Amino acid sequence: MEDKELRKTCLRLMENADELYLSTISLDGFPHTRVMGNLRNHNQCRASAKLFAGHSEDFLIYMLTGNSSVKMQQIRANPKISVYFCNPAECHYLMLAGNAEEITDTFLKRELWQEEWKKHWPVGPDDPEFILIRLFPFFAKGWYKDSPFEFKI
Repeated sequence: MEDKELRKTCLRLMENADELYLSTISLDGFPHTRVMGNLRNHNQCRASAKLFAGHSEDFLIYMLTGNSSVKMQQIRANPKISVYFCNPAECHYLMLAGNAEEITDTFLKRELWQEEWKKHWPVGPDDPEFILIRLFPFFAKGWYKDSPFEFKI
């Protein structure tokens, strides 16, 4: 498969996956992986369509979390993370890696806000506990149908 076509296929996987898996490094040096909502999937987050409108051909990722969460403690200590998307039915697996950025931009948080998130952040988008993690990955690695792949971003 040609590189450009493979990248488009990977972007489609990112847009269609119901969730993603975030891996961070714990303070004692062990990897920790957890499931996260996929904001690139517009069915999961209606407001994200605007956010990703200018990013249909790059691998930008945003994730929601709590300011005092364990994952944020780990990211602050070591911002190197990986994110994993998968579709076993198509035998398509994608790992993206890079440095996480903590985003506290109030305007962006308000743009993305969904009322069902109040169960986690009762104050709403202005809750100081509500933050975003942004990843512009450096490289991708994975498997598609019958072949492994790897490319720099």
